Amino acid sequence: MPSRTHTYMSGRLLVALMTQSCTLAAPPPRASSILRRPPPSFSRRFIATMTTNNQDHLNDLFKQKRMLRTKVRKALKSMDPVLRSQEDDAIQSIVLEAPWFKSSQRLCAYISCAALREVDASKVLAEILRGSDKDGVRKKLYVPRVEDKNSHMRMLHISSVDDMVANSMDILEPAAVDADGNEREDVLQASDPVDLLLLPGLAFDRSGRRLGRGGGYYDTFLRNYQELVKARNWKQPLLVALSYSPQIVDEGVIAVTEHDVSVDALVSPAGVIPISTTAIDRSVAAMLTSSGLSFHQLFCLTFSVLLLPLPSHSADPDPLQDFCVADVSSALSVNGFPCKPTSQITSDDFFFDGLSKEGNTTNLYKATVTAGNVLAFPGLNTLGISMNRVDFAPGGINPPHWHPRASESGVVIEGKLLVGFVTTNNVYHSKVLSAGQMFVVPRGLVHFQLNVGKGKALAFTAFNSHLPGSAVLPFNLFATTPSIPDAVLTKAFRVDDDVISSIRSKFGF
Repeated sequence: MPSRTHTYMSGRLLVALMTQSCTLAAPPPRASSILRRPPPSFSRRFIATMTTNNQDHLNDLFKQKRMLRTKVRKALKSMDPVLRSQEDDAIQSIVLEAPWFKSSQRLCAYISCAALREVDASKVLAEILRGSDKDGVRKKLYVPRVEDKNSHMRMLHISSVDDMVANSMDILEPAAVDADGNEREDVLQASDPVDLLLLPGLAFDRSGRRLGRGGGYYDTFLRNYQELVKARNWKQPLLVALSYSPQIVDEGVIAVTEHDVSVDALVSPAGVIPISTTAIDRSVAAMLTSSGLSFHQLFCLTFSVLLLPLPSHSADPDPLQDFCVADVSSALSVNGFPCKPTSQITSDDFFFDGLSKEGNTTNLYKATVTAGNVLAFPGLNTLGISMNRVDFAPGGINPPHWHPRASESGVVIEGKLLVGFVTTNNVYHSKVLSAGQMFVVPRGLVHFQLNVGKGKALAFTAFNSHLPGSAVLPFNLFATTPSIPDAVLTKAFRVDDDVISSIRSKFGF
């Protein structure tokens, strides 16, 4: 049972952390590098020794990072305040109830800043500083203090809200010395290792990549601490990042260098996303310690964990809320569409009748595709599904094409279709299908459907992406803007220029 003093202290901490404005206007030189440029320590120590090609490659990576930072910042800025508050509460509740948090005795955690739109961590910090747990053991907390503009950040021990002061940017950080004038304990000089680090960031993916704000402060600190842990033969701490929904991007979107440190797990409003085996092991160990399982139960649980699949990735990112109706008119795009404000959502957003109408087949291919993707049906946004209707006149063809972001399954409703696809080894698979028969095309493979019946044909297709994309081979090659040089096509197809010109003319070129 917490004392009145502890409760008062926790309340003061919550008020202090939740009301700090983190004013960013006219930052001093000491802090400007946090927000604006790659850490000088990286450029001085590494770029100067690289060849021109490697330097150009590194510059390209930094450019990709800057572009992604801009997109994510815009997405966070447009985030509904009500939704942000709900996600703050959900994320902190998940952390506070997590076995790996409860079992941690020494932690490093960030002080959240509303102006930077970081996930609020005030309730987590208040709980850590509240006092002893049920076993009478008090957690030990270290929080960051930025020392200079050269990516130098220390994690110093605090025991109450009174240990923190506002810096020149109005961000709370620990004072360098305590009330008695003694230097605070630096985690790099501590005699015991930390169990857990709670990290902020600007963007994350499900492979553990983390994009910071450009200063390199956390990556520098984490590398130094990991080297210390290795030198002292300690167990590496668990690195857990807290993330709003818009901050989780597709795998591979975040550019990384050898100096970037990955995280072990993400906590989003939807729950914990374990990434490394360390995260899985720590979660299981914490559950066993807290529950006191018998050997038999331990064996069964361990066997069950071994049977669990590792984190997998569908064609689209997993949804992190009940729905995210696409705001397709928004100018913002972070590998998809931002969510329409909840106040503007109606029941019509979840229903679509576009596939009920026969398509116009009066065209070059005597076939037409009516798309039921996120562009036509915004309610599909983030759900990882979509459907098409394909109508064929007699002799009509859905020409060779591929979907870069999804596998496809389909069912013939009417008529007869020759359905075929080609593997990457140039093996052709095909079959004539009648009404009620299905087909599947693996992701990214060239395929087609041809009406071989005497009348009309109709098929419905489904995809594991809300926007699978479609690259139609004839148009890709002969109807681009600007045109692919004839020299390329004549050499590729081993034909003369007049053949290429003849084909182009069929597409109006």
